[in-house]
Amino acid sequence: MASVKTLVGRQKWAQAHAGAKALPPVVKIAFGSGGTNPDGSPKNLTGNEVALFNKLIEKAVAITYPVTTTARYTARVDADADNLVGKIINEACLIDSEGDVVAIKTFTNKGLDIGTVLEFDYDAEF
Repeated sequence: MASVKTLVGRQKWAQAHAGAKALPPVVKIAFGSGGTNPDGSPKNLTGNEVALFNKLIEKAVAITYPVTTTARYTARVDADADNLVGKIINEACLIDSEGDVVAIKTFTNKGLDIGTVLEFDYDAEF
């Protein structure tokens, strides 16, 4: 698995930390099917990504704080309701309220069969 904060996300953090501008909140997780190499291994990431390799769906997030230094963004994918039966998911990203990808990760294939429901947690640790 590869996971990075994007350059855009890091720039926004720096500006917010310096008081130059407010940090837009994360509002969505997008899922896609372009996150693996031909051999099935997760693609490496550079941090320069501005989108998923092959976006399938965006979902609103629920936010919790499992510890005081971690924001957990959670989204649920329902293969039937989201019309994803027969698809795979192998990449995800966090999207802020300005529409920018601020973090991205790739992972091995997760197949979506009839009746499959995945709850996906994306932890931002500080």
